[in-house]
Amino acid sequence: MGVDLAKSLDYSSFAVIDMEWTPEIKDFVYHLTGLDRIKGVDYPTITNLIIATIERLEAEDVKRGHAYDGPHLCMDASGLGAPIKDFLKERHVFQYGREIYPVVFTGGEAARYDHATHNYNISKTLIISNLLSLMQHRRFDYASDLETLPLLEQEIASFKRHLTPSGKNTFDAEIGSHDDLICAVAIPLIIGERKLAPGFR
Repeated sequence: MGVDLAKSLDYSSFAVIDMEWTPEIKDFVYHLTGLDRIKGVDYPTITNLIIATIERLEAEDVKRGHAYDGPHLCMDASGLGAPIKDFLKERHVFQYGREIYPVVFTGGEAARYDHATHNYNISKTLIISNLLSLMQHRRFDYASDLETLPLLEQEIASFKRHLTPSGKNTFDAEIGSHDDLICAVAIPLIIGERKLAPGFR
């Protein structure tokens, strides 16, 4: 489950992604099965919504007889995400196969794990580049009946590559455009590739 958290006047977005090993390509493929966003909802309600969704996903996995691994939460831990991460850990929801992977957006093109905060500090350039690469190599797909799919496609189209004065490539949304849905989708994808898949890529 991917979560991009925002202030009360902006959207918080949620994505559900199945990570499936595909023998034909000898790699993982990611299926976006759920996507939604909400606005004007207080943070205790958002926290309860995350917990309820994780518990529902686990019940569905058990019903389908899947091996016990997850569901995992890959969340934006910047700003207001930090206290929500702490509150979720206090509720003891994430244990026995469930994990929280908190991601903090950074500048540049770096990715590292912070042993003090237990956050994954990853640049937005790497996060968005990873999504686009998975799409290009047909390792990411989505259910065609998702109501918010047109909004996600708009957000993807609004991201442009820019060259900084120092010569580095960055990705940024156009001024006035939202990026909450694309971040909710892209966060678990980067964790899937760099943490959950065998070996760090």
